[in-house]
Amino acid sequence: MPNIEITEECRALIESAIEPPTGRRLPNGNWLIPINEITLERLQQMRLRGETISDCIIRVMIVTLHKHGLQ
Repeated sequence: MPNIEITEECRALIESAIEPPTGRRLPNGNWLIPINEITLERLQQMRLRGETISDCIIRVMIVTLHKHGLQ
């Protein structure tokens, strides 16, 4: 299972919408999160040029929450 590094802001958004992701905090304040291969592949496909994984996750979550209504 691969790991991705995400920002604190990205982790907080995930936690507010779903549940806190498992992982460990890095010295730089980011988080190392385990993720399955299929999800990683999908994120790589959705990523825009120059976009970080965290930016991609935040963008996708905001669009999804907007489409389904904020709860």
